[in-house]
Amino acid sequence: MHEGFKIRTLALIAVAALAVFGSGCATSKSMALSKETAAIDAKEGLALATLRIGNVYKTNWQPLAKSLVVKSSGEQGETFAFALGVPYKANPAETDQFEEFLVSVALPAGRYDLSHVHTMATGFMVVGQGFVPIHSSITLAAGKPIYLGRLEVVRRERVGEEPRAGLVIPLIDQSVAGFSGGTWDVKLVDRYDEDLALLRSQYPALKNATVEKQLMPAPRAEPEAAAEAPKAK
Repeated sequence: MHEGFKIRTLALIAVAALAVFGSGCATSKSMALSKETAAIDAKEGLALATLRIGNVYKTNWQPLAKSLVVKSSGEQGETFAFALGVPYKANPAETDQFEEFLVSVALPAGRYDLSHVHTMATGFMVVGQGFVPIHSSITLAAGKPIYLGRLEVVRRERVGEEPRAGLVIPLIDQSVAGFSGGTWDVKLVDRYDEDLALLRSQYPALKNATVEKQLMPAPRAEPEAAAEAPKAK
């Protein structure tokens, strides 16, 4: 095997391993609501939110959001990767680059950690990955929809010792795609009225549902306990 090809193959294997690590060997799930969903499942809790991910760093390598990783509380808690699917709105233009998503997470009643959003930027022979930290705990009650807020995220150039937007390895991929040299600004915004109107317009199951506002705690760069999501140093 040609040495260059061998090295590249090993790098791609490493990327695949990091993808598994990024979701924590998670159980894959879809968003709870769609236009076809007739009613809310009364047996599970339902968390609603909106997400916007913008980018002002290496705009020719836009980070695309793939999944929201959620972990149930406790040392033996299960990990779930909710596929974000097609953005509700998006703009690839370098002057105003973003994706927006409608988030609907259904899980059995209990306490959970919204861990991170897994993102990717890919191109010819380059596969970069990033992890948007959230680390906010929420509590779900069966049959009770709640609104968590709007997450506004921007990837920008990293300054000093700020947390990286992704891991350092594979060196070339992560650098070219802007994850090792970038960082995330993450902000929680209360847009209850606007977001709920938007969510109701898209999901018939919410039309007559009572949705209580329970904003998640402000996002953190690190989890409260020992590291539970990928870190880049």
